[in-house]
Amino acid sequence: MTRGRKPTAPQLKVLAGTTRPDREVTNAPEFDLIDDFPAAPQHLNVDGSEMWKSLGHQLVAARVLQVVDLYSLEQLCFAWQCFRKKAKADMESTAAETTALKALFSEFGMTPASRRKVSSGSEKPKGNAFAGNGRK
Repeated sequence: MTRGRKPTAPQLKVLAGTTRPDREVTNAPEFDLIDDFPAAPQHLNVDGSEMWKSLGHQLVAARVLQVVDLYSLEQLCFAWQCFRKKAKADMESTAAETTALKALFSEFGMTPASRRKVSSGSEKPKGNAFAGNGRK
């Protein structure tokens, strides 16, 4: 099975300035944004809870965290606490664990490469970026 590039969420396309009406998926589900961030799940330890609080509040402030994203955020925080637990015990994480953690980080825009795909939308480029194309 061959896989192409993962589709980008519509909100992220708007923030990045790459949205195009002709490529818009009109029936994509939208869920409620989180306004009041919940307390950390009880099964998270100190490391997982710290990430939950810190990252969760930042995602809420950026207005990108939807209700259904809480499950992925919980999975990320749990994977992080497992990573930290092994690191504190001077144990190596497996390649699969590291890959899964990196994939979860990427889903939330927490790697340099995934962050480049999205801008805050506060600064807009001035003028036409392609105005000089083809000119010497």
